[in-house]
Amino acid sequence: MTSSIPQGSLLDVLKKKMRQTKEEMERYKDECENYNIRYQNEVVRREEAESEVAALNRRIQLLEEDLERSEERLATATAKLAEASQAADESERIRKALENRTNMEDDRVAILESQLSQAKQIAEEADKKYEEVARKLAMVEADLERAEERAETGES
Repeated sequence: MTSSIPQGSLLDVLKKKMRQTKEEMERYKDECENYNIRYQNEVVRREEAESEVAALNRRIQLLEEDLERSEERLATATAKLAEASQAADESERIRKALENRTNMEDDRVAILESQLSQAKQIAEEADKKYEEVARKLAMVEADLERAEERAETGES
């Protein structure tokens, strides 16, 4: 060692250096603890974020499954609606056909009623003519009888 530096001051320098090193070590130790705390906080935040991502992924999966079921129900409902629409169209076609048939039947009934009315009139007229002819026949028969009586009376 060098003898130009006195021993007391060397010891002081070494003590000072040790104290600085100790303070520096304390600072680094505190800094390391701060970094460890921050690291632990970041690990916790990362785990929470991963947990949230996993929950969101599960929710997405459930929503996709629900969407698939909804699409299947929609397809089924659409197919049923198409069937119902076809049935409604067929019912409408049948209704129109029956309506036309009913109208034709109504027209036919009106014609038949008119023909019936005419037939009744003809029958009434025929009855009147029959009664008149029967009355005339009775009168002619009565005239014939009287004529025969007169003829007999005239012969005798």
